[in-house]
Amino acid sequence: MQANVFSNEFLIGTTDLTLGDESMGCVYGEFFPNQNYFDKVQNLVWRFGETNKPDYKEWYSLRLNVQLQNGYFLYPIGGYTIDDIEDLKYEPKRIDIAGLYRHVINDFFKSDRPKELVGKPWYYVSIEEKIAMENELKKELGVKSEKSFINIFKGKTDNHVLLDFDYSALCRDQRNDDVLFVTHNQNSDNGFAVVHLTWTSKKEHKNYPRTDFYKDFEDFRRQRMDIDISEWEN
Repeated sequence: MQANVFSNEFLIGTTDLTLGDESMGCVYGEFFPNQNYFDKVQNLVWRFGETNKPDYKEWYSLRLNVQLQNGYFLYPIGGYTIDDIEDLKYEPKRIDIAGLYRHVINDFFKSDRPKELVGKPWYYVSIEEKIAMENELKKELGVKSEKSFINIFKGKTDNHVLLDFDYSALCRDQRNDDVLFVTHNQNSDNGFAVVHLTWTSKKEHKNYPRTDFYKDFEDFRRQRMDIDISEWEN
């Protein structure tokens, strides 16, 4: 499946992803970089891959994201790897993505006709919206630092339930400020959460922003999105 690759808000290239190790939720593809990659990213990739003591803080600063052609942003628990070596800089490059949720593998990479998972009033966010929403949630939770393996924000300042999760913005209800985040906590079965952002850009009171968890995408679809679609159409 064709996809765009971003670092922060910059498009740095494209790829055509293929299913790899299904049991590990892995996909991969040849990476076709653009000038943004060569200007802003390549030297960091070289440094990270060619040292015995990689600088993870610098790597996380890339804030890599991959968006499928249908608008779906991947959420790889195992992270991203870009195979690009300075001594072989003219050779084809490859991107590996590990730890995708099962529904992503089934709906997008094992299906002859990839599903369109989202319907109005919900829509997939753009890279600019995704970063803005994740930054806003970080502020509303009072998180002061980045602590994620795949560039998602996490912290511990009070007992808001989301502080125990990594999260990644996926889609939004256009009628309000409800945002669906993919979530991950190895001690929880909840893989998604709808968060009502307040857009105050500051730490909220206990239990805010309001958050509703769902076990998986099908759970979110059944309990929330299908109802919203029906109300929208009527």
